[in-house]
Amino acid sequence: MTAALSRADLAARIAALTPGQRARLRDRVRRQVRHVQSQLTSGQLRLWQTQQRLPGRAVDVVCQAVHLTGGPADLDLLAGRVRGFADRHEALRTTFEVHGSGIRPVVHEHLPPRLARTRVTGADEAHRLALELAAEPFDLTAGPLLRVTLAEGPTPDESWLLVVVHNLVFDAWSFELLLDELARPENTAPAAAPAFSGFAREQGEWLEGPAGRKAAAYWAGEVADAPPPLPTDRPRPAQGTGRRGGRVEFAVSRAVTEAIAAAAQREAATAYTGWLAVAWAALAEFGGRQDVLLGTFTAGRDRPGTSETVGYLLNVLPVRLREAGDGSHRARTRAARTATRAALKHAAHPGELIAADAERPRVPGTHPLLDAVFVFDNLGEGGREIQGARADTRDLDKGTTRFDLTLAVYPGPDGTRGWLEYDEELYDAATARRLTERFTALAETSAGAPDGDGSQE
Repeated sequence: MTAALSRADLAARIAALTPGQRARLRDRVRRQVRHVQSQLTSGQLRLWQTQQRLPGRAVDVVCQAVHLTGGPADLDLLAGRVRGFADRHEALRTTFEVHGSGIRPVVHEHLPPRLARTRVTGADEAHRLALELAAEPFDLTAGPLLRVTLAEGPTPDESWLLVVVHNLVFDAWSFELLLDELARPENTAPAAAPAFSGFAREQGEWLEGPAGRKAAAYWAGEVADAPPPLPTDRPRPAQGTGRRGGRVEFAVSRAVTEAIAAAAQREAATAYTGWLAVAWAALAEFGGRQDVLLGTFTAGRDRPGTSETVGYLLNVLPVRLREAGDGSHRARTRAARTATRAALKHAAHPGELIAADAERPRVPGTHPLLDAVFVFDNLGEGGREIQGARADTRDLDKGTTRFDLTLAVYPGPDGTRGWLEYDEELYDAATARRLTERFTALAETSAGAPDGDGSQE
């Protein structure tokens, strides 16, 4: 019989473990000592309510097509990595059940993802398969909520990874963690897998503490006397729309992209702030008032350990843009910088808990406060490699929209591309095109003005 280890012996053995062995040990302990998430986070609750109001619609669904080229990808290896990733991360083993008068998450010991293998003739067929995966309704009570299809291409050096996941358990950051796992070199240990329930518990504790109360007071002031929503071509239904969406894509040159970034840098601001200033100018003109309440995304991963957490941590916060000064791009950039810096101090507060008037939502439907949202993602230089193959990811248009208007901007080394997503029940395609054209025109004007002083009035 083996004698029980003393605390000193146990500590010595743990200290002797390699970093990879310690990571695996932490993972096993987390799996055995289960955190109980008694209720949904406010972000998850909004997603659940949207799903119940729009059953069968792919509104809050991640749909990504990863094109692998330049080398034969080992699809068997990738399938195993996907299974292991889902098994390690609590969120991907979670389903949701109605319990009494509320909803609660249920964490399963094992809940394998839905994996499929196929062959495609090219990008069009691969994208069609991904959209079919996204359009298939999710059973939130039975799961699984992760679907992956691995598709061989027309040549050995070309394949696709099609990923569809419900946002209740996954966000854009989680997708990057999945790609990190697929790209992990052999003979290295997987990254740590903190439990989403730990984040949910800590968020609840933070909200009840002094920092949470201070943030709630700040946001109440930001949305007080909020401006009316932007005008629409047709009236908003009292209960919200069916969120059928269209997209208008656009592209801006490399020279304009670099000029906006440089102008922002001169004001000690980021490229995000410079593009936000352009969006403000376009929406102020569109709405006929300078006071604009615009949603923006934050990763929600400022707390220790959250950078490796899979789940829905994404936060959608309002940015109140009011004082445009002389109307120049420089003045707007400065004002946007001030507004975003102040908001970042309180960015941990869930956006769903911020409301201009709890009894009378500003916007009916999927979000009570926000009708327009600005998305920014700097694509950076180069591409990712997965097992020796170049990986290029495309976010596919599912034909749905989460908000009345969503303006997405993706600066890259060759210029900026993006799209305006609009609710087809509220806006005509011609209106969306005019707004997109005005946005790109203002971007070019801002870039061409001396020192960013060009008027946008």
